[in-house]
Amino acid sequence: MSIVDAERQIEAVAEGLAGQVAELLGISPEDADKLIERVGHLYMDRMKDRFTDLRFNNRLKRTNPFLLQVRGARTVRQWAENQVMSALFASEEEAIGHVLETIAKVCHPTAREPLITDDLDFEVEDGDRVTGYQIKMSWDCMPMSSRKNLSNTVRNLREHYQKQGKEFVGVFAPCYGRSATNKTNSQEYVSMRSREFWTDVGNGDQEYDIKVGEVCRLLCSEFRSELSEEVVPELIDRLTAEGVAVFGTPEGDIDFRKLFRKINP
Repeated sequence: MSIVDAERQIEAVAEGLAGQVAELLGISPEDADKLIERVGHLYMDRMKDRFTDLRFNNRLKRTNPFLLQVRGARTVRQWAENQVMSALFASEEEAIGHVLETIAKVCHPTAREPLITDDLDFEVEDGDRVTGYQIKMSWDCMPMSSRKNLSNTVRNLREHYQKQGKEFVGVFAPCYGRSATNKTNSQEYVSMRSREFWTDVGNGDQEYDIKVGEVCRLLCSEFRSELSEEVVPELIDRLTAEGVAVFGTPEGDIDFRKLFRKINP
């Protein structure tokens, strides 16, 4: 195949992917192209930067030697496999969180960038009402300090818009896991049901969360497979070799006394 033919094939695949994304999410082909490009940076580039640069000393510091024994790890390779997969899952969780934020901002029919604060991901103005959304991966991604910060932001924005004769509502929008929309007395914002959030993003489509999941699969699964098949084995081999030199036996087993003394000198 010539270079020109290969380039045409790549373009055809990209156009087909954009068409699938546009159809699933109900957005224009142009917005689908922008979304695919952004997801490439957010997922693929972020995963490469965060995941492939694993340092032995950092992974050693993150090793729980008590839990390692409970899980039945006996060889240094088993330790390396645990560390690599743990880093993969953590990196992927963060990357997908950013991907979902981007999908919501691109697909919501009336979303705009916040005019005043960086604490919100997007806002929607409808007549005299402005709603600001802070998106998180799941319902339990809000520590107490973040809750206080969001409440302070909502309080300040409410006062700001009140001077303009407008109502401001702050919304905490978890992408999955929240089964009800409510507001407690201790918070200034509304915690939104996850499915309701995606229904709003999808302009009333109550199955929109399922479609977003399919888009995530389309855009990220190939790169995930590449990581699992090519990068992961190399990282496991490298960490295994470094681990054997520091806390392993000549046979490749874990010397737990050495391991404990490296972690708790």
